[in-house]
Amino acid sequence: MTPHVRPARTAPVLAAIAALVAGCVSIPDDGPVQTVEGGRPQQVSPARIRPAGPVSGASPTEIVNGFLQAMMSSPVRYDIARRFLTDGASDDWSPRDSVTIYSQTSVSEGDSPAIGSTVDVDLAREGVLTAQGGFTVPESREQSLGLTLVQEDEQWRIADPPQGALISQSFFESYYDAQNLYFFDSTGRQLVAAPVHLPDDANRATYLVSSLLMGTAGALGGQAKTYLPDTWVLARPVEIDDDGVAVVRFGGSDSGISLEDRERLSAQLVASLRQIPTITGVEIRVGDRALSLPSTPDVQRLDTWIQYDPAAGRSTQLFALRDGRLYVVDRATTSPFAGAWGTDQVRADDFRVSLDAERIALVTDARRVVRVSPLAGEPELVVVRQGTDLLRPSWDAEGRLWTVDRTASGSALTVGATDAPPRAVSLGLLESARVAAFELSADGARFLAIAELDGQPGLYVGAIRYDEEGVPVGLVDVAEIPVPAETGVPVSAAWRSSTSVAVLARAAQRVPQVSLVAIDSSTPVTGAVRVGLFPQDGARQVLGAGLPAPPLYVLDADGALWTQTSDGRWKQTGDDPVDLAAFAG
Repeated sequence: MTPHVRPARTAPVLAAIAALVAGCVSIPDDGPVQTVEGGRPQQVSPARIRPAGPVSGASPTEIVNGFLQAMMSSPVRYDIARRFLTDGASDDWSPRDSVTIYSQTSVSEGDSPAIGSTVDVDLAREGVLTAQGGFTVPESREQSLGLTLVQEDEQWRIADPPQGALISQSFFESYYDAQNLYFFDSTGRQLVAAPVHLPDDANRATYLVSSLLMGTAGALGGQAKTYLPDTWVLARPVEIDDDGVAVVRFGGSDSGISLEDRERLSAQLVASLRQIPTITGVEIRVGDRALSLPSTPDVQRLDTWIQYDPAAGRSTQLFALRDGRLYVVDRATTSPFAGAWGTDQVRADDFRVSLDAERIALVTDARRVVRVSPLAGEPELVVVRQGTDLLRPSWDAEGRLWTVDRTASGSALTVGATDAPPRAVSLGLLESARVAAFELSADGARFLAIAELDGQPGLYVGAIRYDEEGVPVGLVDVAEIPVPAETGVPVSAAWRSSTSVAVLARAAQRVPQVSLVAIDSSTPVTGAVRVGLFPQDGARQVLGAGLPAPPLYVLDADGALWTQTSDGRWKQTGDDPVDLAAFAG
């Protein structure tokens, strides 16, 4: 089997799995939530909502208002909403094609046509979910619908409903959950995440697998790959037994799929499903038997495919420089680095330790030079980059050094090994910007930047394009990520996970605070998550390892490092200030 970049299928899963061809799974519109016989619910879900159907003699506006309410049920179902439609419209309506999220709505009687009645619906759209669950920002916020109602059996019914479902922002916030689909990078070496938003009910495991089956949908600038065959379909909803094992049954065949590809498709499924807390293992069945994986049990543990996890073995160590000496930082203490780097002084404007903690890159000479040295033994600094105003560099998992230089005309990025001339990589729309910070995600698939473009500072995120050999050749899908106005102006940012960013921002007349924002631009709808309440002014940098588990740190203007306690309060680490701090990588 050849790994492929599969375009998204048109069948949606936002509300449930679409009704597929015979032999494929379908979650019914009108049935109860399915659970394993004698088992437990698949997850803890929000309170159920069952909307009311149309009442006899309801007016056209009452029918339209009832229709809008009926699309917001949990678990998701559309049989009640269909009762507000004519028979013909009910057959043609496809609520699972998309989900429009609105913050305001106005329903009023329109001009009456020759036959029937018209009701106008005006929406303030905040976002649209694709069939797969991807969040998109609508080109136009305002949407006006003129719905025609006719009488069937002496009752008003909607004859021309909009395609897709409509839900309020409050319902979206309460009854949808941010999840990741896991695909592979362009080399097939490691998993990469694509964010989606799916209904938060007992069928979430089924939604995840169904979304995964739809393909990569252009993730990572079209580079993401899936190893799930496009001929496979779910044979029935995913079941979770009493031991927490998710049983995934596919219709199709695994004949002709290489062992390596079977391992990779298993890794995609396990990584996606392990986000559900109740799942302890995954069993994949194709037809009437388990997927053939010699040396791997039928029930795959959640850590079975750790070799494809970019977080596995990644350093989460925070380092600091104080008076030219290197220190190791943890929640409680700041200790000198073992060896000469912890005792000898080295002047530096900035620094970064490599992911394997074997080398250090120092920005020196008033940010005009980058020097690299092994960390073992005495410092042996070698000039590897030169520029005019160099930012803190980044190391990737291949040992390449990523360096941004700020020039009179904008900013320039170079990438490469330290023992060879680097390659210039276009920053795209950020080439003319003044970039203040540049960070790689833990999986190396994306970057973030704090940049000032056209006089306005903002947070930018994009994907990194690699060639077939895994060499970075460009940045794609570069876009500004909206930060809610109440959060303030971004000052510093760090990866919190592969799909979320910790932003240190200052609002007018307020102490800078740290908030989490999503890279898919959904934060203005879902709301930024405040990370505690920073107690004093002067915060200048937020620091993160790019993984959810390690703590975030904040470096303030006095050189104090802060991190959070178990109850969410910010607390200083150690007693002595530091000059600079950076996680490895």
